[in-house]
Amino acid sequence: MIRISFLVLAFFLAFAGAKESQRMEMPKSISDSLPWFAIRQVSENSLPFTRTHLSKLAMNNERTALVYFATWCIPCRAGVKRLVENYDELQKNKVSVVLVNIGERDEELVKSWVKKTDASKFTVVSDPFKRLTEGFGLVKEGEEISLPRTIVLDKKTKPLFMLGEEGEDWPQVLWAK
Repeated sequence: MIRISFLVLAFFLAFAGAKESQRMEMPKSISDSLPWFAIRQVSENSLPFTRTHLSKLAMNNERTALVYFATWCIPCRAGVKRLVENYDELQKNKVSVVLVNIGERDEELVKSWVKKTDASKFTVVSDPFKRLTEGFGLVKEGEEISLPRTIVLDKKTKPLFMLGEEGEDWPQVLWAK
């Protein structure tokens, strides 16, 4: 019942006409750097994805966005759709995107959703055990993260800012100075 209430609230907020994306306070645990982590890519081979992989991806771009999502999250679906639509602009502005699926353990469902939405243009990872939420200090143990959520990193993977609700400036806010 609580999950449904959050969905209704998130849906309302997503379409209520937010002018700008909501900036949030960065957790102290990641204000200077990200901790080490190991998760898996959502791909045919389920390759590992670690902080080292993220660092290699980030060094070739001005910014990297860790975009947290779930396939059931309506605002997340809208945000990912806008990322896909703006793929060329993201590339032009040297912004890489890592889609971080939160808490869903049915990898086939996630793979199908990624393919259907054309989000396979981006690196997609799965975080069913909360390494990138609890481990980053975004939520306390046992809590659920509110979605959508995005952490923007520089080319050295230093967190620059964090976003909650995506506004009319999404995804341009990812490369704006």
